[in-house]
Amino acid sequence: MTKSLSSLKVVSYTKRHVPNDYPDGDLPWQVYHTVRNALVHTCRRFGPVGPMGAAKIVPGFESAYHAFVADPSVWEPGDSDPMYFILDDQLNHERYCYAELYGDNPFSADWLFAVSETLREFDGWGLGVSNIPYSYVIVFGTRILVSGRLAGCRSAAEVITTAGRLLKRRNRKWWQFWK
Repeated sequence: MTKSLSSLKVVSYTKRHVPNDYPDGDLPWQVYHTVRNALVHTCRRFGPVGPMGAAKIVPGFESAYHAFVADPSVWEPGDSDPMYFILDDQLNHERYCYAELYGDNPFSADWLFAVSETLREFDGWGLGVSNIPYSYVIVFGTRILVSGRLAGCRSAAEVITTAGRLLKRRNRKWWQFWK
């Protein structure tokens, strides 16, 4: 069990895509949304979450969307003005959820530690954070994969500091700072 952020291993990677195949083939939507629900609950401790909240896991439906059409109460609405945008679409059959972070200091030490603790309950699952300018982060239970401007980070503390700075900066170019 990881006791602190210092025990999270930071690994720089250069691949465009890090494969994380579901070992049994097609990943059932119920499995995906079980993990997503756990991440929604974790992120809600740190700020509003959207676009959708947690989904009830209903057997017998082909997808969460079919269940939602049959009963709209299956999916709770997201919070207004989400700080943690946890993608509700299951994009593939890999063990990833995807997020974008907004607002003041969303990539905090407490948040990162809580997310890694949550993901330790789901073997092989990761959370990809896609809106850190010129960078990408995938958080797992015991490690953090980093690329782009975060590739030089050697510790979780460095990742937090650099990601926070980049998120505040957004995608502005060097010449836009003088406007």
